[in-house]
Amino acid sequence: MKKQIIKKLVPLFAVLIACSFFGAISVSFADQTVMAQDVFIPEPPTGLTTPPLDPSQTVAAQEKALNIIRNVLSVDLTKYTLELDSCSIMDAHPLTNDNRKITTLRYLITPVENPDNENSIRIYFNIENNVVTSYYISPVASQIITNTQYTNQRNAITGFLEKYQAFTHIDSSNLITMLNDVDLTQSSTITHENMKLVVSADSLWGIRQINLRWIYTVNGVDYNALEISVNAVGFVTYLYDDRALYTIGNTSVNISLEQAVDIALANLGSYSYAMPDGSVVRDFRVDRDATLPVLCVVSVDYELRPYWDVSLYLDEVYPGSVFGIKVFIWADTGEIISYGNMAMGGVYDTGDAAVSGAGLGSSSPDNTWVFVVAAIVAVAVAVLAIGLVVKKRHK
Repeated sequence: MKKQIIKKLVPLFAVLIACSFFGAISVSFADQTVMAQDVFIPEPPTGLTTPPLDPSQTVAAQEKALNIIRNVLSVDLTKYTLELDSCSIMDAHPLTNDNRKITTLRYLITPVENPDNENSIRIYFNIENNVVTSYYISPVASQIITNTQYTNQRNAITGFLEKYQAFTHIDSSNLITMLNDVDLTQSSTITHENMKLVVSADSLWGIRQINLRWIYTVNGVDYNALEISVNAVGFVTYLYDDRALYTIGNTSVNISLEQAVDIALANLGSYSYAMPDGSVVRDFRVDRDATLPVLCVVSVDYELRPYWDVSLYLDEVYPGSVFGIKVFIWADTGEIISYGNMAMGGVYDTGDAAVSGAGLGSSSPDNTWVFVVAAIVAVAVAVLAIGLVVKKRHK
């Protein structure tokens, strides 16, 4: 379990380290948080390094990024110089024994007529498993000259989706059809069969943007998603897409919400955690009404599966400032994956208990935006609070 959790967190640490070089980047993150006060920021694992750049390892990633710049974003490169400003490869070793790598690229496009670096526009890419999972353009107010002009914002989004479809070879016709059924000036949610479109109309740093998120949903659970942010003229400044990164495994939800709570409560007696002084804390008391079950998705070796995240709120604060217990349960079989602590002040006891199973989290990003390193660290806290607390597999 611990190994799988680390595997799930590796992309997040890749973004964190990349941002230390890039200065700012946009990411999305899952809508799972641990309810805690005065959250302490855990130290990231040691050993995560950026190896010297080996061009042979990044050629494919660079080709994909350039393809997006030229043919999807349609940047008019007669008006700009294009430079690969930074490239790094984040290796999962020594955190895990797999070969998972995330390549981060930063390109600079600089106006030919005004080549001062202060006028450069930065485009950041994340590529994993030969898939471009995201890009982000900074500053957000950038006005990029393109080869394609559209009469309105809706047509520009449609044109982008058509060009992006040619890049990904993933059919976007249903996404375009759903786009025609929404008012782009209003926040709303519509569904069609297994697809959900969430529209968020707001502004970022005074710049009006529209966020569009198409989510593949089964049995009330969100799986793969394509998410874009669009400025007033229809230029797509941000993209996140994990449809080609993850496959969807068994989507069966055979365990109901009530059954998940029953399983969590019935097996809580088998859970305990150790304090630094060697004492063991057990025999927790929970009121059934003080429970919060949430149906979520986890990726195991790039395959998505549903599970129940059941938060059990305790009758008092236990040693280590623990006010609640997390119980993670497979939604198809009802098997308990693992347990974890919810603690005030960020006191997350990780211990050395033997665990197995999958890392916990959602594959689909929430439309919450983070643009500076400090904010990204806050995202890490939310995810780590789920991952690092996992103690042991139910016996």
